[in-house]
Amino acid sequence: MGYVSSLSSSVETYEPLTTSGDVSFSGLGNGTDFSEIIDAIVDSESYQLESYEDKKDEYEYVIDLMEQLSDEIDEFNDILDDMDEPDEFYSMIAEVSDDQVEVDADGDAEVGIHTIIVNQLAQRDVWVNTDTAYDSEETVVADEASSLTVEFGGESVTIDVAAGTTLEGLVSTINGSVDARDKFEASIMDDGDASYLMIKSCDAGRDNTLAVTDTGSLTGMSVDGFVNTQAGQNSQIKVDGFPPGDADWIERDSNSIDDVVDGLTFDLKDTTDGDTLQVSVSFDTDDMYDKIVEFQEALNSIIEDIQVLTGRVTEDEDSDEETYTVDSYALDIVYNNIKTILSSSALGFTRYDEDTGGDYYNALSQIGFHTDTDEDSATYGQLLLDEDDLEDALDTDAEAVASLFSARAEGESDSEDFQVISVIDGVTGAGEHSVQYTVSGGELVSAYIDGDEATVDGWTILAGSGDARGLYLSVGTADDGDYEGTARVKQGKIGELSDSLDAVTNAETGSLTILINHYDENVTSLDNQIYNEEKRLDAMETSLERKYAALDALLATYDAQSSTLTSLIEAL
Repeated sequence: MGYVSSLSSSVETYEPLTTSGDVSFSGLGNGTDFSEIIDAIVDSESYQLESYEDKKDEYEYVIDLMEQLSDEIDEFNDILDDMDEPDEFYSMIAEVSDDQVEVDADGDAEVGIHTIIVNQLAQRDVWVNTDTAYDSEETVVADEASSLTVEFGGESVTIDVAAGTTLEGLVSTINGSVDARDKFEASIMDDGDASYLMIKSCDAGRDNTLAVTDTGSLTGMSVDGFVNTQAGQNSQIKVDGFPPGDADWIERDSNSIDDVVDGLTFDLKDTTDGDTLQVSVSFDTDDMYDKIVEFQEALNSIIEDIQVLTGRVTEDEDSDEETYTVDSYALDIVYNNIKTILSSSALGFTRYDEDTGGDYYNALSQIGFHTDTDEDSATYGQLLLDEDDLEDALDTDAEAVASLFSARAEGESDSEDFQVISVIDGVTGAGEHSVQYTVSGGELVSAYIDGDEATVDGWTILAGSGDARGLYLSVGTADDGDYEGTARVKQGKIGELSDSLDAVTNAETGSLTILINHYDENVTSLDNQIYNEEKRLDAMETSLERKYAALDALLATYDAQSSTLTSLIEAL
């Protein structure tokens, strides 16, 4: 992080008053250089000004560092925002047993095997005028003003054609029609010997068909001369054997189908001639690995900048420029919060047990991360990664790794007596929440969450206050008695870090924002003090120049008198 000054003071710079023309030294005094005396006096009185200027340089330097840190945190949060939910963090890959179908998988896809059969592809409706084989695109097809009418989706679209319009011009006229836009379009079919007019639907599907119903007086065209060379039709597929009937198919008006299986997009390239293709969906651990490394590198950059800014480490400088640090309790809190988040278990996660279950990974240390504690190391304080351990963790349970990073507002219960129905993202606090409730007379009569009374409605419990606000539970037992348990709201490390850093750079309440504003105010105050001090020194210099000019003139007078007396004495 280098120093690049970007701060401009709102205080005007003091413009010294000039005494040029008013004060001069004749040089006829006693030979004393009064200018040097004045400069020496002013310099000796400038220590306070220099102190203000040095302090301003320091503050401006620190402000630039903090602004760069704030920008870097915002950029890091942008990275986190792109991976702070499971479907964003998960990277899936789909492999198909043949090339008639291509499959793309996103974070909503689940690991597993699917099958697909393609019976037919979706096609656009195409009509070609076969009445006349035109010699060229420049052949005139409208000797007089005419029109062409096409029926599409039960609507008749009439296109006016000007006299003298060529075949190429007719294509442009059709394609430029507002009424025809997004319905059908025209082009020229050239078989190597002649040109033909082609009209086709903009979209595929059996509902996107058209018919030429009137050709007016267009030369060489008639309604009967238009031949349906390709019929508009839907694509037809079976996925995982559905629908089961031999004649039944899933139909769409596109060859790109993304609404049959969550997270999968099927791009149909050809029919499978009755054969069944196999689609294998698995985690793309290489891409997930790259995301984790990106996370680590961006975070380490922020850690290092805070270390440099607070003097925890020394930044190597290529020049002799002086550097400064900040003794700030607020930055210490930011730094320590980051360290705590990296070293602690993820909020709402539990340690895994073979008998009772839990989260297979609940801390970054379990997947290969650790903090460099060697103060002599170039990476001191940063988050280091054992690549082999991370690869092993991804191979063992990629889903658990992804959850550790990206779980967000996921509610779970540690009790068989009640379940979490929902939580409110950004409202319900992540972590553990204690639950107590009473069933009496076969009814749920009271409930408390984290010690605060909750709302009871039938067999549901809703937390309306405190950190658990928005936590919604369902009780599954009707036996009378007092019950207690723990509801957990899981949040991955990315969300925890993002929330913590958002609070640092908030435009109004952020600790870093407040600190920058404080330093800005100090710079403004220093500008005022510098202005006043420059004004004082300028006034002092002017006063000294006048005094010493008078002294110089007086000495010159005495010198002249002395010379005169000397001459008179010699003359005697």
